[in-house]
Amino acid sequence: MTLTMTVNDHLVELGSLVNNQATSVQRVGARLVEQYLASSSTEQDDEVIVNVLYYLTDIQVRDYALGLMDTSKSDTLIPALAHLLEKAPTNTEYINAPAALLAQLYYEQGNKADAFLILSNAQHNYSLAQLLYRVFSSGMPAEGFAEMRKELHPKVVAGIFGEEN
Repeated sequence: MTLTMTVNDHLVELGSLVNNQATSVQRVGARLVEQYLASSSTEQDDEVIVNVLYYLTDIQVRDYALGLMDTSKSDTLIPALAHLLEKAPTNTEYINAPAALLAQLYYEQGNKADAFLILSNAQHNYSLAQLLYRVFSSGMPAEGFAEMRKELHPKVVAGIFGEEN
């Protein structure tokens, strides 16, 4: 009899990177997340999905992914993030980043209704979800938030990789 581990089982085994400070771990996570977001994500095996969800629990890796969100790449990013959201165990820290990233992408596309709906998957105490709720509710133009993300990205890159790209 063969026992297979579910995505949730793998994530429980890994734990999370919530308070991680090791840039070596963040570099691995940032590269993996970037590769995943650029791929045919729905064809990735569960091991890749587990690792992406795991690394996205690191705030710096999540912020790195936030800088990769680009509405001109929505055809690739939306399925990738939706697949993560589908695979992530609900009511866990693993669902927070995919929900927030996908919600942010919908918001920047001008789809505020779906942005709020997707964001409701994130835990209420998740810092990025709290920020996005405030941004979405304030009426801030999507372009303004996109500009803030673009300004933050080089700082995140420098913090992880020690350089600005």
